[in-house]
Amino acid sequence: MKEISSPKQSRVIGLLFLLVLLVMICFRIYKESIVSSQSGINLAVVGDDGCSMLILRPDEDIVGWVDFPDKLKVKIYNSMAQYSIVSLWDYGVSEKHPLEIFEKSLGLSMGVVVSRTIKIQGKPSIEGVLGSLHKVNLKTNLSIKDRYLIRKYLAEAAASKKILEMEIPNSAMDNITEPDGKDFLIFNKVMSLWTKNRFLFESILMENVDASINNLSGLVGLGISVSRQLESAGLRVVEVKTDPNEDITGSGCVFVARGNYPVTVSFLVQQMNCEQRARLDVSVEQRGVEIWLK
Repeated sequence: MKEISSPKQSRVIGLLFLLVLLVMICFRIYKESIVSSQSGINLAVVGDDGCSMLILRPDEDIVGWVDFPDKLKVKIYNSMAQYSIVSLWDYGVSEKHPLEIFEKSLGLSMGVVVSRTIKIQGKPSIEGVLGSLHKVNLKTNLSIKDRYLIRKYLAEAAASKKILEMEIPNSAMDNITEPDGKDFLIFNKVMSLWTKNRFLFESILMENVDASINNLSGLVGLGISVSRQLESAGLRVVEVKTDPNEDITGSGCVFVARGNYPVTVSFLVQQMNCEQRARLDVSVEQRGVEIWLK
């Protein structure tokens, strides 16, 4: 039997390795993608001069854009500290988690699920996003597939001039004056009414899902903040509690779905980074989703 020569054997092994690597890369790109024509995305856009948000709902033919005032202050999601939105990215860099800190802090303060963040040069704009998504050194947690899809939807919307400029109403923010005399703005309760009309996912609303939240994180007010995020997306929150007697394994955001809610489940897993658990008691005739924050 003729043996394969050493150089030929090395080439075969090398080709197999490259094939396996290519399959792994393709799988990762597919797995990490969260954007689809049905789900869309709320994308935070951080520039050198200002911060904005892109709202994308392809199936609903909606591309929205919100500019945040430079004087806006938001609460850091895991502390009591507040930072101006134009300083929030730098704070995140100092903590070595700029993407996570920015999107979680802004999302919880605003009452909207901010799924991903992108850092671009200059002043935030649709043109700036379009011109940055293809860059290799772009600071973002978007997958390659998501970058392509967002650029495709944005280019189509820009060409047909279908960009909806959204302005946060003055009634949704309160003025505060700090001891040093500087004036800032913070979101108030009116903000949750505004977000329900602007950030809704029709596909989630159509599933008519009731949600309950059990906040076991130790962070006061987190349950209420997450409930506002869920309601702005289209869920109906019927209960927010802190009950250690009703616990579940896991950490972070964990949920159980009692019913068939494919869009809602996908939203919780992909855009809120929640972990799904099997139903605790299949005999319980209860519908909706139960969420634990830990």
